[in-house]
Amino acid sequence: MVEVAGRGCEPVFFDPLNGEVCHAALKLAACALFLLLGLAPASAQQYADVYGRVRTDQGVVLKSGCTARLETDEQHEVVAEQPVNSAGEFYFRQIPKRRYLLIVTAEGFETYQQPIDMSEGASQYIENITLTPARKTASATAPPPAISDAQAPKEARREYEKGERALAARKLGEAREHLAKAVDEYPCYARAQTDLGMVYSQQQDYAKAEAALRKSLSCDAGYVDAAVELGQLLNAEKRFGEAVPVLEQGARLSPAAWQFYFELGVAQYGLKHYSAAEVEYLKAQSLNPNPPAELGVKLADVYLKEAAYDKAYAKMQEYLKAEPQGRFAPHIKEIMKQMQSSGVLAGGEAAKGAAKATP
Repeated sequence: MVEVAGRGCEPVFFDPLNGEVCHAALKLAACALFLLLGLAPASAQQYADVYGRVRTDQGVVLKSGCTARLETDEQHEVVAEQPVNSAGEFYFRQIPKRRYLLIVTAEGFETYQQPIDMSEGASQYIENITLTPARKTASATAPPPAISDAQAPKEARREYEKGERALAARKLGEAREHLAKAVDEYPCYARAQTDLGMVYSQQQDYAKAEAALRKSLSCDAGYVDAAVELGQLLNAEKRFGEAVPVLEQGARLSPAAWQFYFELGVAQYGLKHYSAAEVEYLKAQSLNPNPPAELGVKLADVYLKEAAYDKAYAKMQEYLKAEPQGRFAPHIKEIMKQMQSSGVLAGGEAAKGAAKATP
């Protein structure tokens, strides 16, 4: 049982094993959002993550104007949507397992569509996306390579390219075979080690995934893709103390990459450093002009842990405005109703607008 001190009310208790409560204020303060955000036992989860990297057919990263979204395969309802970041990446976390259509759009390029069957199997899906120009235009200069790219022998680069093609086609076994050959040819091929680690992770071989990612960073400490992947992997395994230095190093190398701060928030929350988690989440929010709605839910959870109930309530309102039918929406509405009746909210606008906020 967990004891929670409500503001202006008696202590409340929550049994996270069966969800029973002894007071109406319980869910707002103890474990409700904690469980919603994927920190319940993995066996109870029916969600997966989708990570994607977007490039043009000449390997160019589009710095802006590119958007990725997931739609249900039959009703075409939008489940998640976000702009691709300046590194050409997007990351949809904790998506309910079912069949989807991934759609990537960018001005001047053909719309990319790829079915993804997440109904069973892996907990992480990796999509390497190549956009084709809608018309012949001069393209921008390709981004600088990883340090080890130029040092890799031709045979290693050839195997890497085969692995990338297989990965784009969702042929994970074939991708793993070619990427493994690439790193056998040249063990310090950081890009190939990173992508091999991503394949291992998707196949739930986490020990090999970690080994490949650490090898990538030992060969090229400045290859931030490996740092992001390793930090996410360590967080997923709840090794939060190990994740923090990896993510902090990545943030130093790429201070504008909001994903590092988002994952740092996850790690600090896992360590029960709630004030530090708040700082990291707010930093991620400031760097992403269109942050995922989940970030607001995570901030709400932090505020609940800190007993900052009005701030938590405001973040829940923001989430419902952004995703009124989102997967957290029913639970959040219930929590907000309990907050209204429990006496933990201060007077003013939060209390006055309570009825409108929770239809």
